[in-house]
Amino acid sequence: MTDTRSTEDVSAAWSAWLAVLDAAGYPGTTMVRPPAAPAEVAAAEAVFGRPFPDELRAFYALSDGQRPDFPRGPGPHPSATTSLFPATYALLPLQQAIAEYRNWIEVVGPGDSKPDFDDHITVRDDDPVRARYWDPGWWPLATDGGGNSIAVDTVPEAGGAAGQLIVAGPDEDERRRVGTGVADYLRRLAGSALPPPPEPRKAGDPFVFWDRKDLR
Repeated sequence: MTDTRSTEDVSAAWSAWLAVLDAAGYPGTTMVRPPAAPAEVAAAEAVFGRPFPDELRAFYALSDGQRPDFPRGPGPHPSATTSLFPATYALLPLQQAIAEYRNWIEVVGPGDSKPDFDDHITVRDDDPVRARYWDPGWWPLATDGGGNSIAVDTVPEAGGAAGQLIVAGPDEDERRRVGTGVADYLRRLAGSALPPPPEPRKAGDPFVFWDRKDLR
């Protein structure tokens, strides 16, 4: 059972962030998928091999990721789409997150041994994150389309918090923490000053871009 305070914190932070996106001219609210069913969360936890942190479980009870930012197939399609995390980091529906996680485990294996490609990984300053290419204790929450993830870290180094958000991926040699948890990260996003959406957009391309480099 998810802690009530975690649910309230994540819900308030999520609502605040969506309001900021909407007010800045980005279609945040329209991108939100319906909540994940408890059985879907339980199935994802079974793949992960451990319970999700309370804040992650609370988040999936609000939204099972985001709608496609580049819709395909027969319409009608929305006139504008966006990502819900910085740059092109799109929140993954649980089924896509499961597939992403399994892909990573195929690469690095399920254990704690350090494969050769860990050797070039660094950690920013004193961030409490393992210096690993990928770790079985990291759950992919959002991806940028190029294999990089904003992940929920359940195996932090000393001084970290289980459930903190980190950046990892093939184009990201530096591991870094971007939030102490889901609610903290959403609050940091909600404190953003976003510029107006860029104009004009390409014909036939509904995606409107925004970024916060310090949060990815």
